[in-house]
Amino acid sequence: MFSYLLKTLVVATAVFSVVACGEEEVSGDSFNEQQDYIPVVPVPENLQGGMPAEKPKEMLSVSDPTPPEVWLLSLYQKKPGHDPSRDTAYYQQLLEQLQLHVHEDKRVIANRLVQVTRQLTEKGIEADQDHLLVDFANYLPTVEGTYVFGELMANYSNLRQQQIGHERAMQRLFELI
Repeated sequence: MFSYLLKTLVVATAVFSVVACGEEEVSGDSFNEQQDYIPVVPVPENLQGGMPAEKPKEMLSVSDPTPPEVWLLSLYQKKPGHDPSRDTAYYQQLLEQLQLHVHEDKRVIANRLVQVTRQLTEKGIEADQDHLLVDFANYLPTVEGTYVFGELMANYSNLRQQQIGHERAMQRLFELI
């Protein structure tokens, strides 16, 4: 049975090869003469102005040498009406205050602040990482223990997504601790 199938396969391959030799090859010239295709897809409207000069960092990677306080300051300076006298020492002090009460380092804290702020903003919920940083630095010393900052931010985000305002969400979060 196997040898029959093998012979049939060899014969079919030979027949296919002979038939294929008689086919006319499509040259590049004849292909280009056909006009029933669109060679270039139009540029989407949001990209017609060109690529942005710089894509903002979504997060600070472990290999990124930028200190978290410098990154947070650079994000703050892009806001309209920012205080030009604010410097990295401001962020460094707040991050160090938070580090006393959470397990994560400054880089992870900064990443979570920015990540949750952006996620809430994308959902139409007003959020500000500077405001969150200050409030967490103020609230955390009022409770005992060391916390996982990522979990605190996730719980804050869940509260905000339940249409609870920032102040009430912070109060509720720290009541639940």
